[in-house]
Amino acid sequence: MYLAQERIKQQTHYYIRETFQEGSQLKSRVLFDLGTDPAQYIIYPGGKGYYFDEVVEETLREQGLTPTQDELDEIFWNFLDPEIQRVIQGFKRKTEKRVSGSDEDAQDFHLFDKRRIHFLRFGSMDQQHIHQMPDKFFRALSAKSRDEIEQYFMREERIIRPSELTRYLSVIFGFQRYLLYSRPDQIDGSPQQERVDTLFIESVCTLNKDDTFWAGMPGTDGLQAYLRRYVILYFDHAVQRVSPLPRYLHEFMNRHRTYRPPKKVRLNIAEASRLFETTWKNLRQMDSDAFTRLYRKQALKFHPDQGGSHKTFVKLTKLYENLMKKKGQKPLH
Repeated sequence: MYLAQERIKQQTHYYIRETFQEGSQLKSRVLFDLGTDPAQYIIYPGGKGYYFDEVVEETLREQGLTPTQDELDEIFWNFLDPEIQRVIQGFKRKTEKRVSGSDEDAQDFHLFDKRRIHFLRFGSMDQQHIHQMPDKFFRALSAKSRDEIEQYFMREERIIRPSELTRYLSVIFGFQRYLLYSRPDQIDGSPQQERVDTLFIESVCTLNKDDTFWAGMPGTDGLQAYLRRYVILYFDHAVQRVSPLPRYLHEFMNRHRTYRPPKKVRLNIAEASRLFETTWKNLRQMDSDAFTRLYRKQALKFHPDQGGSHKTFVKLTKLYENLMKKKGQKPLH
């Protein structure tokens, strides 16, 4: 089972889905429609206790499934109270055992999937040795339908900062060698920009027509929904189309700027408490791991893909980075 989401009429709808085998293909089906607010199915009787509405388990049982508590926790994790998340995380750290890999997981993974996994793990544009990576490195994709794999990447890609989007897209679509400028978030100069745009579109179209990649997914006459979001990210968020003159002026001013000591990090305490939905005291006392988990939960809530405000998402990220600096830690995003 896995949590899936779709944008329908400017709202994010959530579903519990599962991957199943039909002949030689892995497909996906809906088990339960969670609507626009999965949190409505979490019941808090008091204290640190919680349980899930019985209608969820009953519906799953009617379809031959008996989910464990851990499986349901994973489905509803991002909608659980942060305090309860911390309790569960602390318990899991004490009880989890590392599972060794086996050759049974070995399978052929698509290059597009490998590129995404590699960048999300290392953040590197150099993937020349990607074909030498062992299969266990891509185990997160094993025995999953195309729909489940794409939902997995939608969750993982939320950790990418806006300034990294162009680097990420250039790597996964294979045109990073054409980014000649030191700042990958800006491709200025019309000929180079048009060339990169063309390469991106060609790569998207090639992948859209790859029947092996989309095996098990419903056919479509147009662009697959999971590819449309990359096109939106590329043209609306990743590449800033600017003329050479402002960049030249900016670089000129930087070369002639006198040294100034770095400004002290200042935080809006009230805004931090509001966006992280907890008290300032809790934010100060959290260790960096707990604070990063809380940031990722709130980033999921405010992310533009979830219908949130881009401005609020950027503000949340800036508050996270500044507070991590105050804690003497580097942001882990």
